[in-house]
Amino acid sequence: MSTGSARPLDQLRLIGAGGTNKVMAGELSRLARRAFKDMSVAEPRKAGPGALVYPFDARLARLAVFYHRTSVRVLWDVLETPAARLEPLFAEVVALVGETAARYLWDGARISVYAHGVQDFAAGERQIVGTVKNGLIEGAGRAGLRVELDANAPDVVFAVRMDDGLLRVSLDLAGRPMNQRGYRSERGAAPLREDLAAVLLMLARYDSRRDLLIDPMAGSGTIAIEAACMAKALPVWVAGRRPLLASMPTFRGIEPLGEAALFADAAPHIVASDSLPELADVTHQAARVAGVDAAIQVLTSDFRDLVPDTLRRPDCATGLILSNPPYGERLDVEDLESLYADLGRFCANFPGYRAAFLVANPLFERAFSARARVRPRIKKPLSNGPLRGYFYLYDL
Repeated sequence: MSTGSARPLDQLRLIGAGGTNKVMAGELSRLARRAFKDMSVAEPRKAGPGALVYPFDARLARLAVFYHRTSVRVLWDVLETPAARLEPLFAEVVALVGETAARYLWDGARISVYAHGVQDFAAGERQIVGTVKNGLIEGAGRAGLRVELDANAPDVVFAVRMDDGLLRVSLDLAGRPMNQRGYRSERGAAPLREDLAAVLLMLARYDSRRDLLIDPMAGSGTIAIEAACMAKALPVWVAGRRPLLASMPTFRGIEPLGEAALFADAAPHIVASDSLPELADVTHQAARVAGVDAAIQVLTSDFRDLVPDTLRRPDCATGLILSNPPYGERLDVEDLESLYADLGRFCANFPGYRAAFLVANPLFERAFSARARVRPRIKKPLSNGPLRGYFYLYDL
């Protein structure tokens, strides 16, 4: 590169919630073993508590964008620079794109740029975005390609992030957060993000070949739907939501993935129950759009009224109770502690099962354990958005 201070990159970066490195790596490895017979996935480099970096491979990148449910973003890193001012940043982007544009741009392509975590840079976020955008357009022009800015309907989305004093330019291969699957048109109060539901399933080691999955406080059904989708390894995107990478030159000659389930023969058994009828309707609709309504039994019932023997299935050797119970935003302390105790009492009816929860309230552990008569086998810090919480796993 002409400036000498920047470093070209060619790496695949998965970004997820904090503390999810291990499950993200495990899921990608599982998918690659199923999808490819000739690929050995390299051990990723951890880049903080919620990011993994792999050598760039177009087939692996496409697999991640179409099937990887525990990540929030899938990025193709192309440039890293210590530039502290806008002028050298512009020059470095121009030089990089002039050399590599044919891999990800084409004549007439529409681009957009967003920035995240750049508050330590000398200039403001808008200035950084504008500089990178201008550098991309200028660099593409030097490569003989005409590209234009279109923030509303881009063909290619670029992400600018800052880590440890270095500014990194990447392509956002999906073009949107990975949790925006497309099956959800309505949500209940305090919805669980789709990628985090997938993380909980991985942490709890959900195995659809053996486990009956029960969510006794299912809300709008995110855990149940993600469980069914993961069991079959269905594509992430539904309802016509195609990721942007499909248009990029690098991916045009790759054998298509993303149209079929990788584990089409899986037959998960899932129960999703909530006391609010309107949430049952939301779950039904989302499950239909996701294509997994046949795998989920949706019940309208308070979990305290469920009869355990009617939930068990003889064809499931084991079971997993997995839920994201209320944290206390709409309940007083006494009601919340009683709810957690009742949940422990409910779970005690399923000896031999596992129970797992994501909770951001310190009352939970004591109240649940006292009634379930178990202590957590795993207690892992795991936040739900801005709420600091824990993932608990119990052997019942």
